[in-house]
Amino acid sequence: MKKLLVLSILASTAASVLAQGIVTFQNLDTGAGIRSPIYLLTVGGATPNGTDTSLRAALLGGATGTAAAFIPTSRTNQSGTVAAQGSLSLLASGASGATWTTFRTGTAGGFIGVGSDSGRVVVGQDWGTTAEVQVVAWSGGFNTWAQAYAAWLVPGSGVLIGASNPINLTLPSSAQDNNLAKLIGLESFAMVAAPEPTTFALAGLGAAAMMIFRRRKQ
Repeated sequence: MKKLLVLSILASTAASVLAQGIVTFQNLDTGAGIRSPIYLLTVGGATPNGTDTSLRAALLGGATGTAAAFIPTSRTNQSGTVAAQGSLSLLASGASGATWTTFRTGTAGGFIGVGSDSGRVVVGQDWGTTAEVQVVAWSGGFNTWAQAYAAWLVPGSGVLIGASNPINLTLPSSAQDNNLAKLIGLESFAMVAAPEPTTFALAGLGAAAMMIFRRRKQ
């Protein structure tokens, strides 16, 4: 009886920990005003039709102020040419452990298809705190954002990746709070090819020149 009681307490504690900081991973929620499809090659262009399961999307998250992923030309109204993987962590479902998802089919192309298993746990972020989250997507059937990003950097790989704007969300106040955080403020983005190696080189030279210029001014 004591063993059962201890196991029961441990199980409930584990469930409580897993439930902390849940974010609803959906880029289509008309009730919350979210309609942010993911595109191919250019924002506003074609959308994934859901039949290609090598096209995947995932949710990254962490503490506010964490470096987010940056993919040149993936979003509109952004500046900069130097790509960055970012330091946000890949978030998993507390129910199934799933991290990535495929896309919906037909007229819902461009929208992710996690359905009822949309809850993603922001590890290390407690109830009622503010977390930073970001949607990423890629081609090639990779299981993690890190793998996709590394492959994208290889010249001629043909891999497409993209990253949304990072957004800060207030997490539910407790396990009894049914108002799960939703991706309000999410913007559309596109999965894009890596710039030519010469573009990377020019960007690096530009950054180096800027550093030298700043040092001389000091």
